[in-house]
Amino acid sequence: MANASQYLEEGAGQWPPRPPGPYSEAQRLALEELVAGGPEALRAFLRRERLPPFLSEPEVQAIARGAVPPAAAEEAAAEASLDASSLTYFPERSDAEPPALELGWPGFGSGAFRGLTRVEAHFQPGAGDSPYGCKEAVRRQIRSARQMIALVMDSFTDTDIFTDLLEACSQRQVKAYILLDQSSFSHFLKMCKDLGVDLEQEKLMRVRNITGNTYYTRSGAKIVGKVHEKFMLIDGIRVTTGSYSFTWMDGKLNSSNILILSGPAVAHFDQEFRTLYAHSKPVNLKEFSSSKKNKVFDEL
Repeated sequence: MANASQYLEEGAGQWPPRPPGPYSEAQRLALEELVAGGPEALRAFLRRERLPPFLSEPEVQAIARGAVPPAAAEEAAAEASLDASSLTYFPERSDAEPPALELGWPGFGSGAFRGLTRVEAHFQPGAGDSPYGCKEAVRRQIRSARQMIALVMDSFTDTDIFTDLLEACSQRQVKAYILLDQSSFSHFLKMCKDLGVDLEQEKLMRVRNITGNTYYTRSGAKIVGKVHEKFMLIDGIRVTTGSYSFTWMDGKLNSSNILILSGPAVAHFDQEFRTLYAHSKPVNLKEFSSSKKNKVFDEL
């Protein structure tokens, strides 16, 4: 392996280090060591090359646990994928067409008027008579929808909010698109099962998986990032975004905030959702459920 110091700018091993650019060969080599040999190999590499740590301990452990070995990575890459966001020399490619927003999408042209600019801020815990300001604001937005709800979320297990979405689809014929981080999708399915909801029977709802960027090492192993974006489009004219996740703990215990935006800013979230949807992957619910059961049995 090449000596990392060959790739560093003069003085990069000093403290404090110079601000890193968008790409660091030294960090790439360090990640190779972490994936191949674990946390101790990473620490030894940093000491040897006199590099300051750039990963926190939780990040080190997450990458070490989450790295997919070469054989499994090659198998996954053989499947149809639209992820062209790899940070490596060999990004995934696909000739498949982007998935269609088959339920329809509000027709706003470029620069179209989306209402007056307004901003509402909500916090949780809230003050006064509204201690659950974020959750209540989210539920009001869902109940106000008349055409479409488009949601991106890292984790979605709040049964009250999901019930509101189901009612919007069944009672008002609102179309719902849901993009969930791949790592938390099993918890969403467990919530659906507990509620007796069969997603395949929800004709006005589309649920798909997304991930963050994918990083391939030279050995063929890959590291898959998570989705931390959290926003919800309502009828193409309002967006709710912030730190609030659709979980019981964020609804009752954790401190969080959201902004409800209207006006020209909504167009940026409209574009971002369609971009994420084009990179998302469908989920075979029957196969997903079966694989989860097999994994549980294997662990017993």
